[in-house]
Amino acid sequence: MTPRRDDRSFRGLLQSDDGVIARVLSSSDDSIVFEARFGLSPNLIERLKSQPEHILFSERSRIARLGVQITCPPVSADQLEGHLLTVPLTATAVISAYPGLAPLRAFFDVGLPVGRLVFCDPEALLTADEVLAAIENSALKLPASTAISSDGQIVITPHKVVYDLSEDLDENTFGRILLRGDGRELLNRYQIERAVPAVRIDPGEGVITTCSMYLNEHYVVLQSGSALGRNLPATVLDPIKTRGIRIYLEIVNGSGQPIVNPLIAARVYGMPQYRQADRRRPAATPNGPFDYHQMRAFENKLVCPEPPTCPSLEKPAAIFPHAPGGLNEAAVFANGPDDVCEVPAADCLAARRIFSPRSKCAHRYATAHLEQALPDGRAGLALKYFPNLMEHRDIINLACEGRVDTLYFFEPSWEHGPFLSQQDHHRLQEYDTFGMRVYWVCGLTDQLMAHTMRDGKGYFVHPDRLADFHKSMLFAFYGSNRELSEEGVRRLGALMDALIGFWGANIGIVTGGGSGVMERANALARDRGILSGANFLDITDQSMTTDVDFCQVFQSTCRHSRQKWFEIASFPIFNVGGLGSLEELGITLCNMKLSIMEQVPLILFDTEGDANFWAEMKAQLATMVRFGRAPAWVLDNVVLTADPEEIVAAYRQRLQLF
Repeated sequence: MTPRRDDRSFRGLLQSDDGVIARVLSSSDDSIVFEARFGLSPNLIERLKSQPEHILFSERSRIARLGVQITCPPVSADQLEGHLLTVPLTATAVISAYPGLAPLRAFFDVGLPVGRLVFCDPEALLTADEVLAAIENSALKLPASTAISSDGQIVITPHKVVYDLSEDLDENTFGRILLRGDGRELLNRYQIERAVPAVRIDPGEGVITTCSMYLNEHYVVLQSGSALGRNLPATVLDPIKTRGIRIYLEIVNGSGQPIVNPLIAARVYGMPQYRQADRRRPAATPNGPFDYHQMRAFENKLVCPEPPTCPSLEKPAAIFPHAPGGLNEAAVFANGPDDVCEVPAADCLAARRIFSPRSKCAHRYATAHLEQALPDGRAGLALKYFPNLMEHRDIINLACEGRVDTLYFFEPSWEHGPFLSQQDHHRLQEYDTFGMRVYWVCGLTDQLMAHTMRDGKGYFVHPDRLADFHKSMLFAFYGSNRELSEEGVRRLGALMDALIGFWGANIGIVTGGGSGVMERANALARDRGILSGANFLDITDQSMTTDVDFCQVFQSTCRHSRQKWFEIASFPIFNVGGLGSLEELGITLCNMKLSIMEQVPLILFDTEGDANFWAEMKAQLATMVRFGRAPAWVLDNVVLTADPEEIVAAYRQRLQLF
């Protein structure tokens, strides 16, 4: 099976694949000794041979957050076989308030991901002036308490909180945390924050605490061995993942005296010079993907043979080799039985019998014919419509056999036009899991859009903006579909300028893709060169703004599921809005309450400058808190203002940023 792709290709730092346990050497409640195997790129192999002292092991964060330390000896090229490096590692429990190794031992077995190897390029190490310049230019955001030494080292003071582990965890839950793809998010729900007047660590003990940090293209390497606290080997805070108010720090006290308010030393690294050469993007098809105009021209050839054998529905499919003239060699197939079906189209359509077990037709889908025409090697596949369940089964089987690796489609749905169903979104995720590239020849944007996953959500992105999509921090912009006044447009633009001024140019917005506030926000983002995205919904009360860099499309039946796609945004901003915005506000607050998203500042922006627009909403929230129907932190997080500078001040203060 083709390996699943991820977004690490866009982070810039030189690192291995996830290291997995290859062999367990010994296992007890005190320690687990095992060998882990890491896949290395050619560039990392070169660094291993020439600069092994700059390669360090970074433990998987969810393991460290369970109070387990994994130690790694220095690595060397002697441990290399081909592109695989085998390293002996030892796991021990070091935070006594946590469960220890006993409930975890069963999961420390062959195949468990345990961390990765990272090359800390000495040439990319920032000086004190460079660290300060990066902060002043909004290229990175460090904790407000950060101190910068003369040699460029920074010192971080954690938040005055510690995290206890819920007593409700059983062995199955530990397994879900360690083994599932969303295990880190699951652990967020079981680690309970406790405010303390000072973070105290007794001799031989450890705590788990947090800091706030937002990284774009820099990465931070925590330094162990400080007399004011030693961090566990989850030492590399890398771009993309390190964005939030709960960046976990696992600190132990190896001294004979208590430590109060520990300090963690760190080094800041910039983008290495070789970053373009070593990005781990999936290998491109030769001369591909085919561009939008090539595929539009090919669409004229993607027709069913005449006469069609099925009068109800024509869903042609084509298979072609990966070659410059591959589309000219395409073999086109159609749905339908071998002979012309005599069942009237109305009978099939009205009874919903098209290609179902109730159909009177003996038939095969076009995708069932593809194997006979497959060229040598892997091939591309083009479909008029996005695959249904039966076609999806055929395509996945071909992908598992390594025969098909690329899918183009022209229309999301025969019945719903440019909108996908909930089942379609699941199928897109499965294509990503099986390593298939999916491209939409998109009539909405008049572009070829590549499908990619971010934070478990699939989006269609212009291929030239893929790296920006994965790297940029996003804001969810909610608001009415009614047009803003001239002053409202000016104020919305001022808000966007303030966000860029504080957070830097590596940001973007995602809207509902409609008219009014959403249309203006998307246009203002495009004018400023930041990412513009939309989650389109199949509704009739608003037009669609299609000049976007990335998008997703939803049929009306998955309206509430669509809201989950906004979770890729780090911060929500509610402009003047109506009932739809009110619903989205309630969902966002509930997601914060359920720890589905961080408790970040929630902006109620009076886009039109009318201070009374959101006032009653904040008063209602205060009433709910007073009656015990909402947590008190809600009022601390809600910011009601018409002044963009107050929003920036709220981010700086509430997120405790430099």
